Amino acid sequence: MASYGTMLIRMPLGQAAPVLREVCAAGYATPAGPRFCLVHPDRSVDDNGVFTLAGPISAELGAPVLAAFQYDGDRLELEVWREGVRAHRYDSRPHWDEEIADGTPEDADPAAFLDFAAGPVDSHRLACALADTPIDVEDMDVDGEPGYVWAQALHWDVLCALGHPDPVILRAQWDYFHVRREPQAFGKVLDSTELVVLGTTDRPF
Repeated sequence: MASYGTMLIRMPLGQAAPVLREVCAAGYATPAGPRFCLVHPDRSVDDNGVFTLAGPISAELGAPVLAAFQYDGDRLELEVWREGVRAHRYDSRPHWDEEIADGTPEDADPAAFLDFAAGPVDSHRLACALADTPIDVEDMDVDGEPGYVWAQALHWDVLCALGHPDPVILRAQWDYFHVRREPQAFGKVLDSTELVVLGTTDRPF
């Protein structure tokens, strides 16, 4: 699984779009249900990654932002930003870069993510996901090690537990580069009127 970075914003796309066009140097934004939208920034542009943009966007919009970055199926980082301030940071494998054996997630607090609930919250599933304890057998590590076999499955369960429907969760795992590499495939899933182009990016379909 390729890495991806996205932001989930608690504001409808139409309302958020003017600020997103101003703050994000390049990327796309898509709807995520009636009360949320997603931003898929071009992270190859300097200072245009999800963790850099989340603060300014939350400050300008006055809305909570959940920035997510998933590293090649191995690690998930989540940051919650409110009013330009980082309120919480979760890391599923905090010592991943250092190759330390302890893979215990850092700051696995379910309450920190409740601003991003789109429906009834499955508290048990949310707590299990953040603790890197999959409920579904198919998500468990194939080598018998504890935890999720893929970090994107952990991300899926977090958003699912917060009440987001499958199409929105799929979209939350799109990266800017996924859309650029396969515009026709994504064009079949997403109506062109639902795609907001940000900054210097051109329309892919």
